[in-house]
Amino acid sequence: NLTVVRGNNSSGKSTFFNSLLYSLGMEELIGGKGARVLPYAVRDYFDSDAERVDVLASEVLIEIENSSGDVVTLRRSIEDEAKSDKLIEISKGAVLTGGASLENCVPTYLHDPGSAQQKEGFFHFMETFLGLTLPRVSTTGGNEAKLYLQANFAAHAVEQKRGWTDYIATIPFYGIRDARTRVAEYILGLGVF
Repeated sequence: NLTVVRGNNSSGKSTFFNSLLYSLGMEELIGGKGARVLPYAVRDYFDSDAERVDVLASEVLIEIENSSGDVVTLRRSIEDEAKSDKLIEISKGAVLTGGASLENCVPTYLHDPGSAQQKEGFFHFMETFLGLTLPRVSTTGGNEAKLYLQANFAAHAVEQKRGWTDYIATIPFYGIRDARTRVAEYILGLGVF
């Protein structure tokens, strides 16, 4: 299950991929939190026929399907005076390909404490929607914490210039001891003692 995005130089592959990561709340893998990590073309301005066009508002929508066949559409603001980029709205059904409506969106929050534990948190929703049970692992402080979805996602993304190692080497720090090892053990189904 590998998806390859191919295109000429400067055709928007990186912008597309970074926007995809952003739509899933995974922008920490590209260097920070929020829309500021995205290229200027989706949040500030872009050039069209040698004319500068300012971006007044932008958002990203993505449809995802789980192993049970359930489809949801995620919507996240990039540039918007009225909506926070710390929210991801979830709509049941295929808005982009199936004509479902965005009218009954459920807002969820991310990048704040509890987003992986509370039902209003986006990462809690994603773990449940994907049917995952993320293990609890040791932290650098001697306690236990969930092996967060963001840490696991780093092992599933491949960057065009540096390959797989770029994301897995820079897993966001959540105080998890030996995070890369714990992620590999989880993905491979190995026991963690």
